Amino acid sequence: MVNYPFIFAFMRKWISISIDDRDEQFERKLYRMVRAFKYAVILVDKYPFYNDNPHHYKAFDLLAGFDAIDVVNDSVAHLDRVVNSFSDWYLGYFSFDFKNDLEPLLTTSHPDKIGFRRFSFFRPRFLVKRVGGNWYVGYNTHWDSRKSCDDFIRHIAQMVVNPGELPAVDFKFNMSKNQYLHSVEKLKSHIRRGDIYEVNFCMELFTKVAGLDTAFLFDKLLKVAPMPFSTLVRDNDAFLIGASPERYLRKKGAKIISQPMKGTAGRSNDRETDLDLMRSLSESEKERAENIMITDLVRNDLSRSAARGTVKVDELCHVLPFPGVYQMISTVSCQLHPDAHWLDPLKNSFPMGSMTGAPKIKALHLIDKYEKSARGLYSGTVGYITPELDFDFNVVIRSFLYNQLNGYLSFPVGSAITDACNAHDEYQECLLKAGAINNIFS
Repeated sequence: MVNYPFIFAFMRKWISISIDDRDEQFERKLYRMVRAFKYAVILVDKYPFYNDNPHHYKAFDLLAGFDAIDVVNDSVAHLDRVVNSFSDWYLGYFSFDFKNDLEPLLTTSHPDKIGFRRFSFFRPRFLVKRVGGNWYVGYNTHWDSRKSCDDFIRHIAQMVVNPGELPAVDFKFNMSKNQYLHSVEKLKSHIRRGDIYEVNFCMELFTKVAGLDTAFLFDKLLKVAPMPFSTLVRDNDAFLIGASPERYLRKKGAKIISQPMKGTAGRSNDRETDLDLMRSLSESEKERAENIMITDLVRNDLSRSAARGTVKVDELCHVLPFPGVYQMISTVSCQLHPDAHWLDPLKNSFPMGSMTGAPKIKALHLIDKYEKSARGLYSGTVGYITPELDFDFNVVIRSFLYNQLNGYLSFPVGSAITDACNAHDEYQECLLKAGAINNIFS
């Protein structure tokens, strides 16, 4: 990382690279490259159901950034200043606790054992992008040359990907079933009193693992759960290994898109049973009510930075297939107000409604009161910012969080709590989402 004494804008030059057809391991080698740098982000789209694509705004199949020219993690004003000044790409994240910067009365009572910051973005020395079968590498002309870029590509190609192995692990919940059921009933009492209408309530599975092979874990996770917003992140000793199906927020020019996800159902290997499960989710009054409630919250959040009359629901309660589960997704869009700042849609809607509840601020207070651990980067967002001040961010769910120094490995799960929900059913939904662990560490 380099500290810059003054502001210059330098061009990022993109070159096309040819990947040998026999080198099917090139992408896996990129996963291994994360270990070589203190700052790295890989964003990859593995969604297999392209005939019914939940993200009609796909820009690439993979985007990866390695090494940091500069890092911003002190203030959003500083992030705004450097993104505008350098006109370059930035990759990074906003953790769930960034909410405390946006709302001074919010707090986080529990320690974060992983070590992600409230937010952090870096300007990468090298960007790798894949669109279809075409690969590109981008380098900043001030810091690197075509030769150093070629050396970087050669270093990737020469890496050896040995067969990986995951250790046998014993995950534990951070609360017992009875504690979970009791907390859900307490939250429902808040709903009946009118404090909230809905709240996202999470618990954590955790264990200790020394020397975890994060690249192999990511590779195996993508095989089990090939999701559209998967990501592998390193920030010093903290790692995120995630297979998220959900988009949080996308900006392209003046158009803003958010796609809240609420409503989950398991799947079956039997086709007729599988279709029945899909129809049951689609027609469920409870699941539709949860989704519509959060969709309305997102509409309100986006209206704070939208041009008048432009907020609309493009799709409502659309059920889509994913590996292992069906998900109910709505799409809300708007046009940015001419006087709005490019980051206003994020600041006005974070944390995302699908991971909080309604009303949002009260729900966040209750989340801090009843959950037993800090969410950290879970329920936060990872994504990129372009030189044109566009961005695309996911929702960090279905993810492992790992600290390589203390060996702490976390896999949080959660669900939406409403007055109509059954606490035992919500617990079973959490177990369904936690089932990914058994498919991976087996």
